[in-house]
Amino acid sequence: MKSIIKYQLYVWLVLLMGFISCDKMNDLHDKYLQQGETIYLSRTNDITILPGNQRAKILFTNKDPKARSLTVYWRSKTDSLVFPIPENTVGQELEIMLPDLPEDFLTFEFVAKSADGKSKSLPAELSARIYGERYRASLNHRLTESASYLESAYQLDILWREAFEGAAKIEIRYNGTDDNIRTREVPIEERSIVYLNLFKDNLEYRTGYVPVENAIDTFYTDYATLPFAEAYVVEGLEFISGQYMRIPHHADFDIAGNEAITVTCWVRTPTIAATQRIFAKRYTAVADYGEYGNTGYGLALLGNTGNIYPDLVYQGATYAINVPSISVNIWTHITAVYDVANKAMSVYKDGVSIGSRTLPATVLSTTNIADLAVGGHKASVAGNPGQTFTGEIAHLRFWNKALSFAEIQEDMETYVTEETPNLIAAYDLRQVEGSGTDLTVPDIKGNHTGILYNFSRP
Repeated sequence: MKSIIKYQLYVWLVLLMGFISCDKMNDLHDKYLQQGETIYLSRTNDITILPGNQRAKILFTNKDPKARSLTVYWRSKTDSLVFPIPENTVGQELEIMLPDLPEDFLTFEFVAKSADGKSKSLPAELSARIYGERYRASLNHRLTESASYLESAYQLDILWREAFEGAAKIEIRYNGTDDNIRTREVPIEERSIVYLNLFKDNLEYRTGYVPVENAIDTFYTDYATLPFAEAYVVEGLEFISGQYMRIPHHADFDIAGNEAITVTCWVRTPTIAATQRIFAKRYTAVADYGEYGNTGYGLALLGNTGNIYPDLVYQGATYAINVPSISVNIWTHITAVYDVANKAMSVYKDGVSIGSRTLPATVLSTTNIADLAVGGHKASVAGNPGQTFTGEIAHLRFWNKALSFAEIQEDMETYVTEETPNLIAAYDLRQVEGSGTDLTVPDIKGNHTGILYNFSRP
């Protein structure tokens, strides 16, 4: 009997606990029914981050018609921005811009929400590096191998060294002759030929870098001076029959017994029908050469053959080299060496030795009082020159030594300045100064101006 009673009590206890549990479950169910059902929007995907200078552009595709905003979180949700999503954009690629980002490697979280904010998507995560001043400060200028400027064409020719990773462009700027700052942009390439319209001075450049392929900003180095040399151009002054340049007599052009002079120049002529003097420093008129006699030196192209003919005359005796030859209408570089100290003469054509001779011990100097004529042979003080030159003469230079082979090679392709050693005088015959018939060509060294005759300019 006692066992039956215990069993009945146990049954009633289990039933009571069941009723209590069901009541609690109903309370929990009622709570969720009151909150409403949670509906998740489609997760935002197809996200691309385009990094920039402390900013980023976000590209994404809207997958849910109920989505009306996109919240972007970063720095563990301590920073965020909310962007509206326009209606009727399902399947379309949208873009937003995140400004004022720190320069760092950031992880972004993207959550789409409905208009009432009750529905949202599961978060999507994506990481990217954001760039800034630290990255910019680490960049280097692209180095140049060489740069030359051709003034007559306003053309800058640059050979570059290998580009650093990320280099995307070069920006060049300069002062124009109109007093405006002008800029040119060139791509990354091994050689750049740039037209500098109205170039005046202050040539600078900077290198632009794109840190990754899809970056939205270009980062530039600071501007730096772009060193360049003037491109060596063989252009001169055209002489027509009867035109010449006179360089007044000076002892600098005399060759004493212990001295040598080398004369270098470029010439081009359309004719070899008659003998033409490139230059001469010698009077032949007795009344003018005085105590020095018929003494001096010069350089000519002989008629009919075009042979190159440097000559040195001492007291009426001529010592010359007669060697073939130039071609018409072709620029030819000629070097004539008059070495009285070592009793020798030599001549080079386009940097190659083509002739030489010894001088007798009786040749003591070329000292005289004659003016130096370029483009003819002025035989007396008052007379007009003979053997006048037809064609162009360029880069005429006088040196106070016998140039070596290497120095002659350098002379053929290098500009000179007033600081160039061993230079007596030099003439860039393109640089005519003055107007009308009052015309001169300055000496690059600044000492011996050439005076033009029978020329005229506006």
